[in-house]
Amino acid sequence: MLAVRIADTRDFMKKLLTQDLFDTFLFSEGSVTTFTTFTIDGTWHPEYFEDQKVDALTWGLMRPVFFGLIKGKHIPVSFRIVLRLSDSNTESLLASSGLSMDASQIAGLFLNLNYQNNTVTCTTGTSLRIFTLDKTLDRIWDDMVMKFFSSRQIQAEIL
Repeated sequence: MLAVRIADTRDFMKKLLTQDLFDTFLFSEGSVTTFTTFTIDGTWHPEYFEDQKVDALTWGLMRPVFFGLIKGKHIPVSFRIVLRLSDSNTESLLASSGLSMDASQIAGLFLNLNYQNNTVTCTTGTSLRIFTLDKTLDRIWDDMVMKFFSSRQIQAEIL
């Protein structure tokens, strides 16, 4: 697990809420506290999109919803967003890392974003369907997240 603090909150919020940098991540769950707390459990209802080709609840679909809850005169009190690497990107990560683990053994590679007191912190997490003491996947995922941030000019300080 990796925990980082985002150095430039304003720039990060702009990239998270108005740009497509995180749009391919799957949305797992989240909450936003403004004048009240809005909680979204991330349950996917594909029948809602029966007339469209939408096959996953991505951050790209949720981003306008969160932006709508946050925009206005006041900054939010806090928010929490849990994103998951898509299955195809998880397979690509495994293939490029040379790790001999099957993607079906991975329940999720997560990125937890938390905002409070004008500070954004991010933590990584892995969830496996098997038991192992090997933490190689954790390190690979942590490295990938730091490379992702760096390639998008997001400065992150390891906590």
